[in-house]
Formats: sequence, C-alpha cells, structure tokens
Amino acid sequence: MKIFRDPITHFVLIGLALIAINHVWNSYQGEQGRTITVSTAEIDRLSVLWANTAGRLPTGEDKQQIIDQYVQQEALVREAERLGLGDDDTIIKRRLAQKMDFLVSGESKAVTPSEADLKIWFEQNRDKFAAPERRSFVHIYLSPEKHGGSIETVAASTLRAAKSGTDWKGLGDPFIQKRSYAAIPESEVTRLFGPDFASAMFKLTAGEWSPPIGSAFGLHLVRIETIDSAAEASFEPIKAEVAAAWQEDQTSKAKQAALEKLVRGYDVVIESASE
Repeated sequence: MKIFRDPITHFVLIGLALIAINHVWNSYQGEQGRTITVSTAEIDRLSVLWANTAGRLPTGEDKQQIIDQYVQQEALVREAERLGLGDDDTIIKRRLAQKMDFLVSGESKAVTPSEADLKIWFEQNRDKFAAPERRSFVHIYLSPEKHGGSIETVAASTLRAAKSGTDWKGLGDPFIQKRSYAAIPESEVTRLFGPDFASAMFKLTAGEWSPPIGSAFGLHLVRIETIDSAAEASFEPIKAEVAAAWQEDQTSKAKQAALEKLVRGYDVVIESASE
C-alpha cells in the first residue's frame, strides 16, 4: 500500500516502536527494582555487624530479625528513590561523597619505597621529625572569679612574694589542672592553656618568675625550671616512622591526583551572581 511507502509513515512507526521498547524496558526495570534479594554474603556481613554490637553470635530468631530489618530498610530506600526524596538532600550527598572518597582512597595506595628513596624523602622533610623544644615549668594561678577587677594588683603582690623566696606552692588559687609540668612541647602547652600563653611562655628564660601571663583560665605567674633544646632527627632510629609518614604522604598525593582526574571528567560551570 502507498501509505507504507510514505517516509512520514516510516518515521511515525519508528517512533511508536521506540516508545514501545522504552515502555517494555521500563516495565522490566520496574519489576527488577521491586525484587529485594538478600544474599548469603549480605546475611553473613550483617550477622558479623550484629555480633560486634551484641557480643555474641546471632541465633536463628536473631538472623530473621536482621533479615526483616534489612528488607524493610531496602524497601524504604527504594521508595524514597522512586519519589526522588534524596535528590536535593545535602546529608545524603555528603554520605555518598564520603563513600566515593573512601573508594578513591583505597585505590591510591603507595608502593613500598627503596631505602635510598626513603632517605632522600627524609632529608627533604627532616624538620617534620625533629624533636621540638620542651620545657618544664611551675606556675601560680590567680582566678578572675575570685579577684575580679583587683586581679592585676593581686598578681603584682604575689609576684613580689614569689621573688622574695616565699614558697610558691602556698601562693595563688587552686587550679583545675596541674601546677607543675615536665618536659612538654609548645604544642601541648597550647592545647592546655591556649596559643597566647604558650607563645609567651616559650619566650621566657629559665629560673625567674615571669610577669602575669593570661590564659583562658585567668592569670599565671610562670617559672621555667628546665629547657630541653630542639634536636635534629637521625634517620636510622626512626626509619619505621619515616616509612609510615612516607606512605601517608604518597597516598595523600595519589588520592589528590585521582580526585583531580575525576573532576576533569566533568564540565564545571560556575554561575556568577547577576549584577
């Protein structure tokens, strides 16, 4: 018939065929999507997680509850996906990104270096392994809650007493932490008292009571007892530590390179705000 030789008819028939194929495929996918398969491997994985939490192996009844919970969760997730509930959910996106980041990290393991390569890397990063300066000190604490606006006056009189030879242990106010510390680095002092206190304390000379130094707690009069100078690191005694640090550094670089390669596979469009 002439109608079947008409190109428009061919176009319409091809379109109808594609629609029919798409419908069949979507139906098939829909049916597949409504099948929840709980594999033996998944049951074993869930049982191990359950045992780690409960402290014992699951019984038959426990396993059934584990399976029921898994099926319910899977059904809820699929229905949420069907409704598009997670399309703009920041928490879900962040979680997926974290899982992908974990996968990328797993593929970014560094190879074991030769000792020659490790020594070269150590020389380039020697400062990372140097022993920092450490200080031992005692301090007299003055509480702002107790002394209020007169705390500076109290600090001055307490400092005079300490310098005149009065036993420092009987001066000042009770302190929530220790009043003496042995051989700790600046980073630890910063953690305990704050950066301003640590910076000021590590400028003091040994053997003299300092002027009042502020911290998050209040005021302190500090006396440095001993100073252990920073020491350069030597390769051989810490070779295992250097190797671990090398692995971490190389893995981090490999991961960053993998992420950059991943991003290069996308066209990134940054829209500017309209003037």
